[in-house]
Amino acid sequence: MARKPLAYTTKTQALSAHLIKMARQLGPGARLPTMAQLAEETGTSVMTLNRALSELEAQGWVVRRQGSGTYVTERAGQNAVGLVYDREGLGFGESPFRSLLLHEAQRRAEEGGERFSVFLAEPSQNVPVHPDLAEAIKTRRISGLLYAANSRSKALGWLLKQNLPLVALAYAPLAPYRVRIHHAQTAAMGTRELLRQGCKRIALWMPVGVGLGPTEGASSFEELDAYKAALKEGGATYDPALVYRLSDMSDEPATERVRNREQGLAAARAIFESQGKGSWPDGVVCLDDDMTRGALATWLHLGIKVGKESDATLKVASHTNKNSDLLWGFEESLTLLEFDPADVAGAMFSMLETLLRDEEPESPVVSIAPRLVS
Repeated sequence: MARKPLAYTTKTQALSAHLIKMARQLGPGARLPTMAQLAEETGTSVMTLNRALSELEAQGWVVRRQGSGTYVTERAGQNAVGLVYDREGLGFGESPFRSLLLHEAQRRAEEGGERFSVFLAEPSQNVPVHPDLAEAIKTRRISGLLYAANSRSKALGWLLKQNLPLVALAYAPLAPYRVRIHHAQTAAMGTRELLRQGCKRIALWMPVGVGLGPTEGASSFEELDAYKAALKEGGATYDPALVYRLSDMSDEPATERVRNREQGLAAARAIFESQGKGSWPDGVVCLDDDMTRGALATWLHLGIKVGKESDATLKVASHTNKNSDLLWGFEESLTLLEFDPADVAGAMFSMLETLLRDEEPESPVVSIAPRLVS
C-alpha cells in the first residue's frame, strides 16, 4: 500500500519538496533536467521555478553552473534528522530515559552518516514550536522528524501539517507513525515473575497522567487486561483495589503534571503507612522506574524489607531503562524489566528512513518489549 501523499500549504513549498525529492533520487553529482523540462514537468512558470531553485541553492541542495546546468550537491545524499523534545523533558530531576534516548539518537545518526539536530517543542509567538524548528522546516534544512515530546500538545498537531515525515514516541495513536514502550508486556511479565516467586496479592502501579488508561467510555485498557490475564494464568484473583488509583487512570494526560517519583512516594504511604498490614500486597508491579524510586524511599523509611528472599515483606517487579542510574543499588532486591533506549531510537530511525524513501513501513506502530534481567 502506497503511503498517502503529504499535503502542502503553498505551491512554492510543494515545488521545493518535489525538487528536493528529485535531487535525492538522482543522487549527488547528477544534473537536473533543463529549466524548460522542469517547467513542463511541474506545470510552473520558469520564473517560479527559478525562484525555487535559487532557494534550494541557498540551502545547499543544488548548485547552478552557468552554461552547464543545475547539479545535485552532496547534501542530497544525506538525511537531516531532527529530534523534538519538551524543555522540561531534559530538566533536572527527570527520568533519564529521554537523555538516554538523545544519546542513542545521536549515535545512530552518526553511524548512518545523517545530520542530526535537537529542537524544542515549546511555543513561540506565532507557532507552537521553537522558532529554530519552524525556520528549519520552512527552509527544508531537515528531512524528517523524530518526536519525543508531549503527544497531546499543539506542537504535534502543527508538525503533522508541515509535510515532513514524522515518527513519534507515543502511547496514544495521534501520530500516523509511532514507536511505543510496550507497558502491557511489562505488566504481564512482572506479574508472572512475582507469581513464580510465590506472591499471592500482586498490585499494579502506573503513574497517572502519562496517557496510560482507558479511552473515554471504555471500562478497561491494554495494560490492565494484560495484568488480569497473567493473574488468571497463575490462578490468582484479580482485585481492583490492588491497582493504585485505578479510577483516575485515563489515556488523557493530567493537566498539571505530578512527577512520577512523587506518585511513588504517595502510593507507598497511602498503602503501607495508612492501611493495616493485612491489606498490604505482597508483590508490586510498577510500570515506571521513577515511581519505583519514590516508593523505595518510603519503604526504607517504614522498615519494609523489599527483596526476592522468602523472608522479604514485599517483592517488586519494576520497569527500568538500560544504563539508567535511577535504581542503582537496588538491583539485587528488585525484579527488573528492562528497556533499551537503543532499541527505541533504532526503531524510530528505521521507520523514519523508510518514510524518507517514500515507502510504507511494515506496521505504523512498533512496540518495544521489555527484557527480564536475571
